[in-house]
Amino acid sequence: MHNAYDAPRLLAVDDDVSSAELIVRVAERCGFEAFATSDSRGVVSLVEALGPAVLCVDICMPGIDAIELFDLLVGNNYRGRILIVSGQDISILESTARLGTGKGLDVIACMQKPFDLGELRHLLMQQHQSYAEAS
Repeated sequence: MHNAYDAPRLLAVDDDVSSAELIVRVAERCGFEAFATSDSRGVVSLVEALGPAVLCVDICMPGIDAIELFDLLVGNNYRGRILIVSGQDISILESTARLGTGKGLDVIACMQKPFDLGELRHLLMQQHQSYAEAS
């Protein structure tokens, strides 16, 4: 449970540490308590511990890909929102988003790297606002 005084949490999962850290910096400026990990195998444990409102995921990571991660998230009843951020072709991002949605996950958007910081900021501000309104 969260209350109006809690900042929503965001977890950026990307084997490209600089990309994950950039997402964290933007998220913090948007009012999130943000975390980054490049350890794809430990993601589900981190999700359970942090309870992020938004999970930013790369599609291709060593150890686990986005589809395998989606299956694990479904198995652990993850109810937050998912933002796919990847350097893959936009058609791959969109098909991955459809697969996630088809599994019952709330995939809010997909962004191709290098992503537009203004677009990311706008999207995260919307998510922060909807989180605050739900509190």
